[in-house]
Amino acid sequence: MNGMNGQPRTTVDRRSPARQGVSDKGGRRRAEIAEAAAAILREEGPAGVSHRTVARRVGCSLSLTTYYYESLDEMLAEAGRINIGLWASRAEAVAEAAESEPPPTGPDAVTALVLRACLPAGDELLGHYLQLIAAARAIPVTRAYRTGRDRLNGALVRVLRQVRSECPPELVIAVVDGAAVSALSEGRDVRDTAAQLLRHVL
Repeated sequence: MNGMNGQPRTTVDRRSPARQGVSDKGGRRRAEIAEAAAAILREEGPAGVSHRTVARRVGCSLSLTTYYYESLDEMLAEAGRINIGLWASRAEAVAEAAESEPPPTGPDAVTALVLRACLPAGDELLGHYLQLIAAARAIPVTRAYRTGRDRLNGALVRVLRQVRSECPPELVIAVVDGAAVSALSEGRDVRDTAAQLLRHVL
């Protein structure tokens, strides 16, 4: 909006410095609670998230978690948004790195790049898939994961473009997730199993 002289009108924060500090502190506290809920969700699934477990993780009072998140559904929804955001950010980082380098050559290099965008690093695979399956019991989490899927798919499209694959990202994720669950249930290596199947679709 412009002022009388045609210049953009500056919005002035009329809160006192003390009030601004309280608001900023409250925002940080709310974010801290949400991050703790997201971590518990990743580790234990929706059943592990409660106001009490989150308060214990943060080291705050139970009343503080209910102040910022009156309902558990609200807390679970925010935790779900954080988690899908983390997975999308991982895929975006892989895409950005791939776009700055020569395209990978050979099936091993291609599948390794795609798997970096699709799978969590380290030994978090079992917990990752257990909580994804458990999320079906919590509508706020499934809704958050479904809503954030477009961003994850968009990052994977960028990765697939670098390996010159026209395979839909939804199919790639379905193959990787299916391979992971199968491998985990049979005691096989997840990445090796997923790589073998990916070679048929990329």
